Amino acid sequence: MKKIAEFIYNRLDNMSKKPNKILHDNTVHEALQALEPAGDTQKRQREYVIKKLSLCIIVIIVGLTLSLLLWIKDGTQTVIVDNRIERNPYGDGEKNVTLVGKSENGTYEVDLSVEEKQYSGTELNDLLREFIPLLETNMLGENESFDKVVYDLNLIDGISGFPFTVEWQTDDVYINRHGALKEDILDVPKLVELTAIISCESFEARHELSCMVYSKAVQPSQSEQILKALQKIQSETRDYEFMTLPSEINKEKISWSYRKNYTELLFLIATPLIALILYFGTDRDLKKQVNDRKEQLQLDYPEIVSALALLIGAGMTVPNAWQRVAKDYRARKQETGRKRYAYEEMLLTIYEMESGVAQTKAYERFGRRCRVQCYNRLSTMLSQNVKKGATNLAALLREEAAYAFEERKHTARRFGEKAGTKLLMPMMMLLCMIMIVIMVPAFKTYF
Repeated sequence: MKKIAEFIYNRLDNMSKKPNKILHDNTVHEALQALEPAGDTQKRQREYVIKKLSLCIIVIIVGLTLSLLLWIKDGTQTVIVDNRIERNPYGDGEKNVTLVGKSENGTYEVDLSVEEKQYSGTELNDLLREFIPLLETNMLGENESFDKVVYDLNLIDGISGFPFTVEWQTDDVYINRHGALKEDILDVPKLVELTAIISCESFEARHELSCMVYSKAVQPSQSEQILKALQKIQSETRDYEFMTLPSEINKEKISWSYRKNYTELLFLIATPLIALILYFGTDRDLKKQVNDRKEQLQLDYPEIVSALALLIGAGMTVPNAWQRVAKDYRARKQETGRKRYAYEEMLLTIYEMESGVAQTKAYERFGRRCRVQCYNRLSTMLSQNVKKGATNLAALLREEAAYAFEERKHTARRFGEKAGTKLLMPMMMLLCMIMIVIMVPAFKTYF
């Protein structure tokens, strides 16, 4: 992906009208220079943009691949082979499908509920012979036989694995319809007749229903006629494994397919949006790093000024005190590995002075690189001391250190308030959970 991103970068960079907002954004350039002032910032920016382009290319490829796969899957799922729709097995419920019928006169879309497969009369009779012995065994409960019933009967309404529903008829004098014994003591045994009405859809021994249907006063539309024809075919073929759709309705040839859901289009639209979000979201992360650097510089400022005031007050020159503070940090960094931006800028200032840059210019450049007002004040004091030879530099630094520590207290207070604000939402969620834990049992007990 990196090679492709580099190729795209080079092509964009060679255009007559370059997209500078993408390739050479000044905000990104300044942020990278602030995070790492030493080195080739332009090269780092190029690598940074290529990395973002690589990430976007990966997202686009994945999105397009998913869109293509879903399009292929959707295309295969919409095909109805031999005009047959497979029913759900008995007990799984009906299957809702949207059919698209295409004919010479137009395209028709029909919502159809394909009912589950039903058993034929022969199949139900075969199952009934297996069902009745299991029913008798289960309804006994704790009784050993029907000859001596001393415990409640278990008048179940069905057995798992069988499509039958059972309704019971009793005398309701000695045994109720749930099978419970109603009399505790009997003088003599009583003979009770129990009747089980076993049914499965239209399969019922003693119940018949007939009705006569006439034509409607208002004739249905073409789509309604198609739906009615399909429902008629469905009712006639409920004991078949498949429901066969007609190739012709009302002397009109028609072909069938499932309606597409076009999920692949969602991925196709979302892919460039995600790529754009990732591209510009990376800049947001870079901005956060710059803000974290600024906060770290502000936190380290009191310690740096205090250390310089102490060393200069003890008789050290400004360059020696500066080197002492920076080199102490370098030793700590080798032990702990922790990077502090303010001290890194001080080390860079030392390297500049060793390479021949004047002290005043080195201190001024230090203040500009830090991009924080307090460091500009420090660099100004140091450069003026070099130019004018001020004798009260130590006192000025002590005053600056005292002021900086007060500012640090205010900064710590702001950070504490910010942390409290972030904790407000979790605390509200916790309060809601506690209220639910308290109120739900109370409502259950009351109602």
